[in-house]
Order: sequence, then C-alpha cells, then structure tokens
Amino acid sequence: MIEFVPVSEINIFAIRASGKLTDADYQQFLPRLEKLIGECGPVSLMIELVDFRGWEPKAAWDDFRFGMEHDKDFLRIAIVGQKAWQKWMSAIGDAFTLTKIRFFYQNSIQDAWDWLRTGDENVLAAEAVPAGLLNQAPDAYRNILVALDFTPHSQKVLARALEAVRFYNAKLSLIHAVENTFYPDLGNDLAMYDPAEFVEFDQKRHDRAVMLMDKLARELDYPNVQHEVIWGGPNSAILSYAEAQKADLIVVGSHGRHGLAKLLGSTAAAIVHNARCDVFVVRLPDQ
Repeated sequence: MIEFVPVSEINIFAIRASGKLTDADYQQFLPRLEKLIGECGPVSLMIELVDFRGWEPKAAWDDFRFGMEHDKDFLRIAIVGQKAWQKWMSAIGDAFTLTKIRFFYQNSIQDAWDWLRTGDENVLAAEAVPAGLLNQAPDAYRNILVALDFTPHSQKVLARALEAVRFYNAKLSLIHAVENTFYPDLGNDLAMYDPAEFVEFDQKRHDRAVMLMDKLARELDYPNVQHEVIWGGPNSAILSYAEAQKADLIVVGSHGRHGLAKLLGSTAAAIVHNARCDVFVVRLPDQ
C-alpha cells in the first residue's frame, strides 16, 4: 500500500509504503505523482517504509521504469526505514540515477527532513540563541497536532488542544495511527493461519478509524481542522506527520504508569524525547 502524507511545502511530497507493493498500488500512485511533478516541476520526495516487505515483480518494474523516465524530475529522495537491506537498496538506486538518494533510519527522520529542506549534505548545526531573544515573547502556535487513540480519554486530550487552538487561532491537525497486526510465521503451520484474514482485519480497523475521524472533525466547533488516519506505529507516525506539517505543538495523552511499562516507555515519552517542537502531555487516569 502507498499513501500520501500531507506536507506543508509545495515542492516536497511524502509517501508511506507498507506491506508488499503490487502493480495495482503503482497504478493508483504513479499518475498522481506524475501530475504533481507536472504542476510543481522538479520535486523532492520523502519515502517512509513501514512494515515494508518489498515488491511483486511487476510492481518492481513499474518502480524502475518510472524512476528512469523521471530521473530529472526529482531533486532529492530521502528513504526512511529500519532494515539494513533497505539501506543497501537505497545505495544501489543512488548509483544508477542522477537524483540524490539518501537513506535514514527511522530514529533519524528529522535529519531526513532537514536534508530535503535545506539541500545540505550535512544537517545544519543549531545556532546559538542571541541574548536579546531571551527577552522576547515566544512565537504564537500556528499548527497544533493532536494524537488520538479513540479511547474515552481522548476527549480530555482533545479538549486541552481545543483550548490552545482557540487561544492562538491556530490550525488544528488530528492524527490517528493504525499499526499492522503481527503476522505469524506461516511456515510453521499453513493450515492454522490465513494471511488474508489479517489484511482484512487491519483494513476494517483502518476504515473504522477513518469513519470516527471524519465524524469527529465534522462535530468540532472549529473551522480550521485537518485530519488523517495513517498506517504505522504511533510513535513514528506522529513524529513524521509533525515534521511534514511543521507542527509547533503536539498534544498527546499519557497514563501515569509505573514499573515495567514506565521502564519500557510509552508513546508520550517517545514523542517528548524525539519531537523537535513543543509537546503538551495531558495526564490521563490510570486504567
């Protein structure tokens, strides 16, 4: 599956690829990308690989042919993944094209966005803060991103976010991540598992989330709302979407867990530690 991720710039586009890509995926994706290239000229592309398992043969040919035909239409392509073979694949692609292709591991996705936006080979170092700036009022929030999981406690998270967007007259972005179900090793017992059942189950979860998100956005008493349901783990999906939209505040809920759950961390902790914008954590009741 290939899905577009909204990006705030006009010459940078982002997609998330998951599962095993098919010819049908490319027949839907390539015409849209070709249209964007025609409208915007040379573009840069962010490709996130989420639970990515390669291509079917015809899909691989679709990918190769499109790349050769549009080699001069891409400025840079950043590929973000988690596997060594994905890094090797990126290096091979870079060797056979004029487009600069660079691989980043998932925990360095902010560096990938910097590389696309600045055009520099190295991520720009943070500049020292001028002394006079410390006495200035902070900039108003312009784009506030809210991570929702559709539990009853999400209402408290959203209520806090609405207070902020109304105060700052900011854009409100809502996001929910749908993570693929764990696929068992079918080689152990083919009679026990049907992979199509997992795919169907995941799609139903995704469709239900889209329905809930559409309903929620319609019912909100706020004019400037953007909402997305994205495939992938919540940590990477939220951080990636925040970068793509240049969010300057993320609002997320967190339960006051202790013991092993606290040691292993949570979505809120991961976002606080890795986001480059402000993060507002809403304390939720323990379940």
